[in-house]
Amino acid sequence: MTKEEIDQQLDEMAAEALAKGDDDLRPGLIYLNDKAYGVQIRTETISAKRGQRYRGVRVFVSRSYDTRIITRKETVGLEVGEFEDLTESIPNPT
Repeated sequence: MTKEEIDQQLDEMAAEALAKGDDDLRPGLIYLNDKAYGVQIRTETISAKRGQRYRGVRVFVSRSYDTRIITRKETVGLEVGEFEDLTESIPNPT
């Protein structure tokens, strides 16, 4: 997935959750393949507690992952920390 595809899916998931009034449908975790890390997506880590984040969504990186986004409901049992509000997408520098 490209950054643009990830941004689009995050926005669509947030819009669907809002339309249905169900916070469990909001983006909960991004699984990111290590080949996309730092190339397609740049994450930020403010503290060890918050972990890696992209647009406020927790990010797990591994070469064994296919890049995908799961809902908050699907994160049950995972150590994702506190959910944060989805922030705006920042365009790639040109």
